[in-house]
Amino acid sequence: MLTNISSKHFQELFATPIVQQTAFWSEVKKRLGCTPLAVNFKTESAYLDYGQAQNNSETFHSLNKQVESDILVILQPLDRRHCMAYVPYGPELEPEESVQGVFLEELSECLRPYLPKECVLIRYDLCWESWWAKDAEHYDEQGHWLGEPNQAAQETRFNFSTQYWNLHKSTFNTLPTSTIYINLTPEKGALLTGMKPKTRYNINLALRKGVTVNTLGLEHLNIWYKLYEETAKRNRLFLNDISYFEAVLAAKATDSRSPAEVLLLVAELDHQPLSAMFLIISGDRGSY
Repeated sequence: MLTNISSKHFQELFATPIVQQTAFWSEVKKRLGCTPLAVNFKTESAYLDYGQAQNNSETFHSLNKQVESDILVILQPLDRRHCMAYVPYGPELEPEESVQGVFLEELSECLRPYLPKECVLIRYDLCWESWWAKDAEHYDEQGHWLGEPNQAAQETRFNFSTQYWNLHKSTFNTLPTSTIYINLTPEKGALLTGMKPKTRYNINLALRKGVTVNTLGLEHLNIWYKLYEETAKRNRLFLNDISYFEAVLAAKATDSRSPAEVLLLVAELDHQPLSAMFLIISGDRGSY
């Protein structure tokens, strides 16, 4: 299923709208003490979900009946002697449902020679559509997603037709498992019309009150961090050290094939910061 496996420098990672699979993200993680690993591979086009593949410009290179892609793996220490290989939102290449487990198993075995002997596991936080996304039983009467089945059911479905039956569902998610995409090409009025009434009201209220949104640089990170710290304590969220966000703002990958732009946006009223966010632009997508 997979051929032509080879490692390459992380700056050669193909351009992609998925920030966590770019050279930029490699640079971020490198600044935080992790080791990035980039691996190229090819697969037969017959195995792919082509509706998904055609939505990406450079990530997939069609070579007759073969498709070339790559994957970013982050080696993260677990303790003094062991590490794990972490694949954030990868592989981006999405196989058809019937071979997804087999594909993931084979990819893992292909990665094995490039991993250090201290590596004890590979973790994937997949960006693939859920097997149950088209199942009406997993939605309520209003069409709201109810979530996936229990852990055992997910493991059974993923390991179907695999050789070693060694794919395990993690007990927790590192990255968000649900993503909302908003098409920004329509006119501003059309975008507002598509929002909930409460959202439109809050936007118009902010405009009437004189709230402004400004782009700030790394030297103003303390403004954002103070707001973040207050929110984390109030909602009992894990609090990352400010050095993590310094790495995000300071990382540069302009000389690579998959750079990204990071904007620190701060909403203010009478020069008083009210809220803030990081907007990361990669390819034709802005991620928050």
